[in-house]
Amino acid sequence: MLAIFALLVVGTTTLAFTASRQTNFLSSRNAVNSIRVRELADSGLDLAKSILRSDTTSWRTNHTNGKLLNNYALDGGTVTVSLIDIAKRDSGASAAASIPTSTTNEVEITVTANRDGATWTSVSNMGIATTTKGQYAIFANKFLKIDGDRNQIGRWLRSPLSSEKRRINIGNQGDLGIGINSGVYIDSDVQFESTVLPIDASDPRTLKSTWIYYAYSGGADVTSNRYPINGPGRDLVSVVRMNSDDVIRMISLPASVAANPAKAPISGFTKDQAVTLVNGTYTFSPFCVGKSTGSQNLNLTTTNCKLKFTAGTYEIYGSWIATGTTIQIEGAVKIIVIPLKKNSGNNNNGIEWTSTTVELLSGADLEVNNAYGLSMNKCWIGSYYHCDTELDSVKATGDPHMKTWNGSPFQMTACDEITPDEPRYLEPWHVRIYSVVIDSKGNSTSQSWTLTDTSVIGSLFLPDNTINIGGKSQLYGRIAADNVYIEGTSRLRYDHALDDIPGLTTGRAPNRGSDPDETFAIRLLRWGPDKGTGP
Repeated sequence: MLAIFALLVVGTTTLAFTASRQTNFLSSRNAVNSIRVRELADSGLDLAKSILRSDTTSWRTNHTNGKLLNNYALDGGTVTVSLIDIAKRDSGASAAASIPTSTTNEVEITVTANRDGATWTSVSNMGIATTTKGQYAIFANKFLKIDGDRNQIGRWLRSPLSSEKRRINIGNQGDLGIGINSGVYIDSDVQFESTVLPIDASDPRTLKSTWIYYAYSGGADVTSNRYPINGPGRDLVSVVRMNSDDVIRMISLPASVAANPAKAPISGFTKDQAVTLVNGTYTFSPFCVGKSTGSQNLNLTTTNCKLKFTAGTYEIYGSWIATGTTIQIEGAVKIIVIPLKKNSGNNNNGIEWTSTTVELLSGADLEVNNAYGLSMNKCWIGSYYHCDTELDSVKATGDPHMKTWNGSPFQMTACDEITPDEPRYLEPWHVRIYSVVIDSKGNSTSQSWTLTDTSVIGSLFLPDNTINIGGKSQLYGRIAADNVYIEGTSRLRYDHALDDIPGLTTGRAPNRGSDPDETFAIRLLRWGPDKGTGP
């Protein structure tokens, strides 16, 4: 009996040991599978983020009913990535109507990973708008030519964001007439920024500070051998071809003012008179020179004057010819200059300024809507400045950059010990010089804008004609025009703060080049072996 009992004990123990080993083996294998499928789900999410971050994947339209990837083979398993437009879903749209479109800025990403019979699902929200707000420092519909003597295209050093060393974006649609006068030409001695962040080791384009985007249809012209980006300086930039569905165009022009404006004329004049002011100091409230319904140009001419414009809209139905004039802007000011007819030879300018300075007081905002041509020669537009720690009141008043620009010798102050190379910082969106609608066809297509030896903080917008920047001119802001020519020793300094406000173009905005881990907001909602479970 004892022997039989002993055999039973040993047999039972052996079976239990064997079953325990099998259970432990299965548990261990399940644990390994669980770890592997979780890692696969993480890899699938990283892949989805890379696709959504890319400026070349067109993910908003390149999906199948919201599925970005379907049973995609990855790391020994498969992943399925589905996208939902959060804004549409939250507005009550059905699942079928909540798939991403070209306007999607926030998406919910569902990643389902399968490996060795195990399944893991993660659900995350991702914001895209924070990185697609980049803008073009220069955008030319047809032709951009940078061909002078050591032209500089870079960042505004006084800008608070310059230390981040983001790249500079330039755009050229170039599909509005591919040929000898279309594309981008860069001279060999154009100077671009030497450093840029961040750098992606897998993308050699990120080694260069300046990216030039050109249209998908902007291929080589076989008759002229002109390529979209041409010139001996072509290799100084990274060249990016837009996607086939990317069509970049200018924003709409400001609308012309209503007929028969009710504004009063300048004191001492009537609306039927041209206005000439010499050697005077004036403070203006909104006025009107000429009549919008008239047929004759009634010009405003100011010579050696000091003018202050207070908040409101000013209208000039002729040209504004200013020489040696100092203009101060107080509050939100809009100035509309519309010649009612062209002079002989089609050489009429709306703005014609020489040796004229514009200073924006604290909190001021200036928009100039100019029809036909514009000429600025030896002018300066920036902010009013006062050095509070300088005891000499004459030295303390005025931006030293402005003073030396206008020909005065530099005088050291408590705020500036050496001649400043740049003006004092002013957010460049506070100055906008735009073309304006003057007839059913838009603005004049026969008048260009020319800035010579002129420094401007702000934006220049001339969608139907050419902007010429020459001499020693400096622009701290951005340009959008049909054609752009940068010559002489002129330079453009871009402020990346412009990335976060409305731009001068419509369509796909360029990636501004900041750290994607910082600029793409992502929040994990669910993560677990089955959808809807887990922390």
